[in-house]
Amino acid sequence: MKYLPILLVFFTLSCSWRQRDFERDIKNSPDPVSNVEVTNRELIEKFEIKPIEKKEAPAPTPEVVEESAEKTEPKKAKATPKVKVVEKVKTKIIKAPVKKVVTTTIKKEVQTLPEDYPNELLDLNTKAQKVWDQFKAVGNVGEKTYLDINYLGMTIGKISIENRGKEMINDKEVWHYHSRFKSAPFYSSIYELDDTVDTYVETNQFLSMKYSLMQRESKQDIDDLQLFDRDRMKLYWFYKRVKSDDSVKNKQGEKFIPYYSIDPFSTLFLLQGLPLKNNDYYEIPIINKDKIMVLKVKVEGREKIDTDLGEKKAIRIHATTQYTGATLKSGDLTFWFADDDKRTLLEAKAKIKLGSVTAEIVKP
Repeated sequence: MKYLPILLVFFTLSCSWRQRDFERDIKNSPDPVSNVEVTNRELIEKFEIKPIEKKEAPAPTPEVVEESAEKTEPKKAKATPKVKVVEKVKTKIIKAPVKKVVTTTIKKEVQTLPEDYPNELLDLNTKAQKVWDQFKAVGNVGEKTYLDINYLGMTIGKISIENRGKEMINDKEVWHYHSRFKSAPFYSSIYELDDTVDTYVETNQFLSMKYSLMQRESKQDIDDLQLFDRDRMKLYWFYKRVKSDDSVKNKQGEKFIPYYSIDPFSTLFLLQGLPLKNNDYYEIPIINKDKIMVLKVKVEGREKIDTDLGEKKAIRIHATTQYTGATLKSGDLTFWFADDDKRTLLEAKAKIKLGSVTAEIVKP
C-alpha cells in the first residue's frame, strides 16, 4: 500500500493532460530534423522529396480578325473532310539472348532480378501480391486522428496521425503520412519521449518508398532512415544513436526485399484499404532495417465498442508477427477500425510482458 499515494498522484496528473494541451504542444514544437548521415549522392538525389508541380493551363490564343477595304459578304469556307488514317504497323518480335537470371511476375510484367536474389522472397512476394491486388486507398488529405496511449488505467502518452497529402519522390507521386507521439507530463518527469514518424508511400501501387523515425528521449536520440529502392529490389537503411554521454553509434546496411512490402507505420493505412470481410486472412511483409517480418492478419468480425466519441460500429482484426525486429516486437496485436468508408482507427491493443498497452481514439 505504500505505493498507493504515488499511483494516485500519477493518475491525477495523467487525467489533467487535456487534448488541447497536446495539440498546442505539437503545434508549437516543430518537427525534428533527422541527423542521420547519408553519403551516397545517388541515393540522396533519388529519394529527395519534392512538391508536386502545378500545371498551369495554357493562355488562350487571341483570334485575329482581318478587315477588308470593301464590305463583302463573308464566304463560307468549305469544310475539310475528315480523313481517318489507319497506319498499319508490323510488329516484329526479336528474341534477345536469355541470361540466367531470376524473374518474378509483378503487375503482369516480368521483372528481371539479380542472380543472388533469395528464392524465399519470391514465394513471399507471390502471397503478398494477392493482398495488394485487393487494396483501395482510403482517407482524405489533411485528415487527423488523435489517440490516447493507456497503460494500467493511466494515459501515459498521446499520438496524432495525419495525412499530409501528396508529394514527389524519384518522379513518382507519393502519399505523405505523419505521426507524432509525446509522453504525458507526469511520465516525462520519469522518462520523456517525443517520437516522430514520416512515411512516403507510392500512390499508384501503395508501396513504401521512404520511412523516417526520430526518437527524442531523455537519455538518447535515435534517427532511423529507410529507403526502398524497387529498381534494385533493395532496402538501404541508416541508423544513428546518440546517448546522453555524447557517445555515437552509427549503423547502415542494405537488404533484398519483396517487391510487395511496406514499412511498419504504413501498415496501418494498408489495412484500412483492404476489403476486411469477416474471416479474411492476409499475410503482409513488413520491412524494418535488416529484418523482414510477416504480419499475419485475421478479420475476426464486427462489433460495437464504446469510445470517447460514443458507441461505434467496428471491425475487429487480430494480427501476429512472425519475426522479431529492432523496434517491432513479435506478439499479439488487435485493431478496431470504424466499419464505414473511412476506416478510422478507433482502438488498438498490444500485449506486453506486464499486461497490455492500448491506444484509444479521442478525436477524429
